[in-house]
Amino acid sequence: MPQQDPASLAAGVLITLAFFLLIGYIVRSMLRTEVAAVRIATTLIALGSVMVALPAILYALLG
Repeated sequence: MPQQDPASLAAGVLITLAFFLLIGYIVRSMLRTEVAAVRIATTLIALGSVMVALPAILYALLG
């Protein structure tokens, strides 16, 4: 595996952390309001789908 530039590695880590913070914020804001559990589950499934695609997106952006 070739050496990665430290700046690109740091960018990947920051993008990943920002994504997890976004998920946490969305879930917290949905739990504050009285939203049906089905809507929360649907949102989490959609965010999970994006999370599965995140490594490929990061590879395309940074690789």
